[in-house]
Amino acid sequence: MKRYLGLISCLLLLWGCAPKSVPAWKTSGFNHLEQYKNYFLAGREQLAATHFKKAIDEIKSSGNLSLLMKAYLTRSALHVAVLEAPRNKEYLETAKAESNDDHRDYYLLLEGKFTEVQKSRLPSSYQDLAAALKEGKEEQISDAVREIPDDLSRLIAIGLVVRYRGENEAILTSALDLISVNGWRKPLFIYLERLKSFYEKNNEKEKAENIRLKIELLKPSVSG
Repeated sequence: MKRYLGLISCLLLLWGCAPKSVPAWKTSGFNHLEQYKNYFLAGREQLAATHFKKAIDEIKSSGNLSLLMKAYLTRSALHVAVLEAPRNKEYLETAKAESNDDHRDYYLLLEGKFTEVQKSRLPSSYQDLAAALKEGKEEQISDAVREIPDDLSRLIAIGLVVRYRGENEAILTSALDLISVNGWRKPLFIYLERLKSFYEKNNEKEKAENIRLKIELLKPSVSG
């Protein structure tokens, strides 16, 4: 079993796996977190926020602060995936009441504090990435990202790279390939705009114009 929900690839791991019946709060909390993830990536912010709040309420009913920290860090990871700042205020408040080294190292990774991360406490798929981000070598970072098997976990990794180590055409287009396969509307436009800006900064006007046209073509149609 993976040690951390932040991978997102199997949110059910938040609850653990056991042969006995699953308590109602776990089932409900898991379902709300799944809906949160789906609506967040679809860009439906209000619905995403509603389901996240319901998931948190279910977890709080158990009194399990470790699961609560995992949920908060899961939200932070999703924000990183779409090139937004991680939102760790609630995690930090919860960690004051119950420290957890594994959670702390994932938090440090999301915050870009790579020299402080003990990679052995991260999920295995993120360990090489953490080491590569610490070294800052582009080829090593690219290899580590490619080795992450889960699509959303890989997008989180790309978000970390872009946020803390800079961007290039290859990393941005690889993100768009992942996004296209999965139909994630919110990151689609974020990364397209980022790629357009990258081309503009590098005076690649034709490429920038092609991306601009693509954005216009992919915008949702307005009814009525």
